[in-house]
Amino acid sequence: MLKFKVFSDGKPATVWPLRNAYLIDSEGNGVRSEIDFVDGVMTCEKSEAGTAVLCLQHDVGELGQLTLRTCLLPERSTPYLLSVELARHRLMMLYNKLEDWAMFELEEGHVVSKREAKARALFVEALSIQNDDPMEASRLADESLATSLDGSEELALAHSELLLNKRVETGNLPKAPLGSGVGLSLGDDEQLRTGLAAGFDFVQLPLPWKTLAPEENEYTWAPADAWAAWAKSAGKPVVAGPVISFEPASLPDWLYIWEHDFETVRDLIYEHIERVVRRYKGVVSAWTIVSGLHVNSHFTFNFEQLMDLTRMATLLVRKLHPEAKIIVELRQPFGEYFAKNPRSIPPMMYVDLLIQSSIQFDAFGLRLPMGQASDGQYTRDLMQISSILDQFTGFGKQVFLTVAAPSEPVTEFMIAVNPALGDAPVDADSGYWRRPWSDVVQGHWLEAVLQIAMSKPYVEAVCWQDLKDHAAIDLPMSGLIDDAGQPKNAFRRLLAFRHGLGLAGPGGRGDSPAAPTV
Repeated sequence: MLKFKVFSDGKPATVWPLRNAYLIDSEGNGVRSEIDFVDGVMTCEKSEAGTAVLCLQHDVGELGQLTLRTCLLPERSTPYLLSVELARHRLMMLYNKLEDWAMFELEEGHVVSKREAKARALFVEALSIQNDDPMEASRLADESLATSLDGSEELALAHSELLLNKRVETGNLPKAPLGSGVGLSLGDDEQLRTGLAAGFDFVQLPLPWKTLAPEENEYTWAPADAWAAWAKSAGKPVVAGPVISFEPASLPDWLYIWEHDFETVRDLIYEHIERVVRRYKGVVSAWTIVSGLHVNSHFTFNFEQLMDLTRMATLLVRKLHPEAKIIVELRQPFGEYFAKNPRSIPPMMYVDLLIQSSIQFDAFGLRLPMGQASDGQYTRDLMQISSILDQFTGFGKQVFLTVAAPSEPVTEFMIAVNPALGDAPVDADSGYWRRPWSDVVQGHWLEAVLQIAMSKPYVEAVCWQDLKDHAAIDLPMSGLIDDAGQPKNAFRRLLAFRHGLGLAGPGGRGDSPAAPTV
């Protein structure tokens, strides 16, 4: 068992929200556990003995409410001091990245150097008094955590600026680096088409099975056909899919009849992929053929069956459309789901299996929406985003990153008044970056994430999940154009970023995105 003592406002906490709280092991895989809070102490009862890491959403003052983690900790009867352990890990992360990125030679006056020195001094002081004065130690550790977190984000941005400038100068940018998803129901929206033509290099065409075939063997192609025809006429490459996803929004209701019959589901998936690829192969340049199969939260398939589905899907696309790129997409790449679902596969284990099994695909897809209180969508900081991308360095595969964040919090009241916002509220439990989500924060976040992602030489493209707010949007209020057709601040910043890369299109060079005060 792991125990953590927590303080709030200079005294033992009486209430402590356990948001996105879970344990991981030394390999980064989720550990099944029961986490509770009673009388100022958080207890983590694990299903198996050994060391573990605690991850949870934490209030970091002006830095936001972010999912953070401790170092790997052994079990002990004496409670750890939560703030000290969170600060320890973030300071260690800062040191590790300085070493990994060979940036220890920063001048003394550099903002990262200043943050590192201050955070280290505060942490050492907190360590020296944590047994004698835990409340003061907690306060100092909180300050150290905020300082080192700020420094780590500044480091991520400084490093990405160097690499991105080099990528631009050497002409190593991909031909079509920026794209956006569209709502199938918005195929006749001229404002949306204008925005796509002006600001993006490719279109991500969603093909949810549930929408294409709401009834078995009865396909409704018209909405997807309209977008495919427009993209072809506009000369925009199309990344289509996910074709197969086990997310409820993608699976047709009639398929659940066969949820315990793997062979039948496999045959149905084969037939569906064949129909979709044959219909759209004339316009599609890349297929996101499967997405999130490793999460496996709605079927009872086992490890071998999930890998078999992945292999079958990729081989079929290679046979039907050999010149197209094949993308296998990961959802929830931080792996929260594995702590609750023993039938799932941890994300990096799935990645290793894909490589070791010689499954035929060209790129990893990575989906990172943030701003909703559900697994995989709790808010993370910029350094964590950079670090998760770094894990894909040595596989020899391209990465297609899909991101999104809301332009404002969506309350349950707002949804009741305007059902077009969807069913899932973007609420306080999702956390936020720097300030509660707003039009301004969304713009700063987008610009910073674009810079970090495009600085990685293996990142082939970044796609914004949905260009325009609409009723069926996965993450409410995350469009770059509002439902009245007006571009948001984030859209203008994207155009400026695109122009700064030297790509054709409107916009001007924006300021280099620093960790903003918003």
